Amino acid sequence: MKYPALITNTAKLAENINIIQKICAENNISFCAVTKSFCAAPGMTGVYYKAGVRDFADTRLPNLRKINYPGVTKWLLRLPMLSEAEEVVETADISLNSETATVEALSGHAVKLGRKHKIILMVDVGDLREGVLPGDAVNIAGEMLKLPGIELHGIGVNYNCFGGVIPTLESLNIITGVVKEITGKYGVNINVISGGNSGSMHLLTSRTMPEEITNLRLGEVVFFGRETSYQQLIPHMHEDIFRLDAQIIELKKKPSMPVGEIGLNAFGEEVVFCDRGDMLRAIVACGRQDVDIGKIKPLEPGVEILGQSSDHMILNVTDADKPYKVGGVISFSIAYGALLSLSTSEYVYKVYE
Repeated sequence: MKYPALITNTAKLAENINIIQKICAENNISFCAVTKSFCAAPGMTGVYYKAGVRDFADTRLPNLRKINYPGVTKWLLRLPMLSEAEEVVETADISLNSETATVEALSGHAVKLGRKHKIILMVDVGDLREGVLPGDAVNIAGEMLKLPGIELHGIGVNYNCFGGVIPTLESLNIITGVVKEITGKYGVNINVISGGNSGSMHLLTSRTMPEEITNLRLGEVVFFGRETSYQQLIPHMHEDIFRLDAQIIELKKKPSMPVGEIGLNAFGEEVVFCDRGDMLRAIVACGRQDVDIGKIKPLEPGVEILGQSSDHMILNVTDADKPYKVGGVISFSIAYGALLSLSTSEYVYKVYE
């Protein structure tokens, strides 16, 4: 075993996927699996594919290129950059868009490559990340409908990410209203109405999702068993699919206060210490380059995180329930942000149990 290690319980992951699929099916919602937080690692996407998932979404093209299962549809979640337009058409079946200039570039490359590229026009109803304003959506959709090689496949909305805006029946009705205007004015079919992400799950579980919504893009709720608007646990779902294991590289009794003149730390921060006397301190080989300590918690009683440098995490194990030694392992539960950074760090080993 090598450390630090991100451990995934694939059996629990499969069970969570199955529960989400069941809830979505009961509400006539298609489930697009968001893979960005684990960098579309095959050890994870394989579990989804085996469970019957065929729609995969990611923000990064290199991640989408890892997903090579037969019969899958790949969505690019982040708005395409103009500089990657050709690569988007080559790699993704569907992309989320809000800029006519970008869709024009996608159109040119789609025609050149002899392909039809599908787009989801994103509409901003208040979270203030990506999307056109509702009042502009119908005219912009009309411009995009004229472009060769492009199919206006759907309308989408995002919540929770920048402004923290929670999806509601009222705001989703704005989206369904936009769709009705587009279909009425241009006589086209809109195949997908994507009503958000894991923050929209509370509308499914409470049976208040507008029936016009046909799709959700889901990641975090699958990993941690909670919808992200109110952090409510969904019945029978697992919260403990992931853990971080880090190995002890030093174990010594030391003062709780630094000795000498104190300035800024390695990150230009002023750190305040409290004199708590001598304590047994463990250093594990996992630093800021790998994970933010604000997104992890020790699983073992009596272990306290004191801080981090680039490559070290300092722990107080004075009151730990079990004895530790150099070479021993300390385990942590992780939050969504930690999953993202640990998956991205090439220095963290990925283990699938």
